[in-house]
Amino acid sequence: MFIGWITGVSRIRRLTNWPKIMALAALEIPVSSQNASIGSKKTFSPLWCRSPMQNSPHIHTAYGKENTMEYLLRSILFVPANNEKFIVKAGNCEADALIFDMEDAVPPQEEAKARILLDRYLGMDMFAGKQLFIRVNRLGTDSLPADMELLKHGNISGIILPKINTAEDVCQFDSLLTKQEIKNSYPAGKLKMLPLIETAAAVMHVREIAGCNGRIIALLFGGEDFLDSVGGEHLEPPQAFDAPRSMVVMAARMNGILPIDTPYPDLENREGFIAEETKARASGFAGVLLVTPNQIPWAHTCFSPAKEEIEYAEAVINAVNEAKNAGRSVAKLNGKMIGPPMQKRAEKVLALGELIRSKEDNGAGKDR
Repeated sequence: MFIGWITGVSRIRRLTNWPKIMALAALEIPVSSQNASIGSKKTFSPLWCRSPMQNSPHIHTAYGKENTMEYLLRSILFVPANNEKFIVKAGNCEADALIFDMEDAVPPQEEAKARILLDRYLGMDMFAGKQLFIRVNRLGTDSLPADMELLKHGNISGIILPKINTAEDVCQFDSLLTKQEIKNSYPAGKLKMLPLIETAAAVMHVREIAGCNGRIIALLFGGEDFLDSVGGEHLEPPQAFDAPRSMVVMAARMNGILPIDTPYPDLENREGFIAEETKARASGFAGVLLVTPNQIPWAHTCFSPAKEEIEYAEAVINAVNEAKNAGRSVAKLNGKMIGPPMQKRAEKVLALGELIRSKEDNGAGKDR
């Protein structure tokens, strides 16, 4: 099954835009590939990580891809798990979701302290109603099993998967989560996964990663680690991000999950942040990773529909309804025809606006 790659090569000769070339190559990986081996004879399934559990009483077929529009992830704030001051401060912030970081932000000698702190604060009511995730350590480390034990706290929604390369890595994390669900008497599929796409290998396998498991609710682009993996430079604007960003967005959207952009590193540059993340939203991203609470309102500005957007979306839907009631097959607004894509975009804008209003009313991104 190399037809996809052959077709991709022939098209690449006719293209000059590098991001398009990279995105095309990723999306034409043969659908028969179930793992990193090109030409695998195993049949690809969007939820193929489930198959080893078919004979388990805790089978994964109890859950599948859910409506990720229910998740509001405009702003996802990293919180170093070894910093008590930051943990307490995060309890009062307005981020849609928090990631307690046990990986990059915590030196090995402070991991035990970090787990004690998290264990203490997760047992309190200070995070009630918030979407909480833990960035655990990578596969194969001695730290990972201890990190997974923190999932005994029922207010944790899931984990961030660091330094993965293929869907096979996702499946290993899925098995670890299944064990925790059984151990803690959680319903199957309660614990979600948000893979970090932060290596060259992960970018090239992003299609498989995005579609391999029903626990996945979002793909997170990790730009700085990606640059390190390819030997690139962070220019302004970061041109090296164009191709992987496009690939992450397409892989996420085609699988009904949310693409989340990489952190913006200039922490005090509001103008630069707004410019970069407005572009990211226009490209299809649903939110952005943050490393400082200062950026939370900026993220909400970028990834929330403006008043004018909502008003236009309402006008589109009204025009469609009026046309239907009048027995007309074509709706028009301001002299322009409204096609199905315009109607769908309007419906999504209104749904996002309603989700934001719900959060503002309830004080949480999603109360699971």
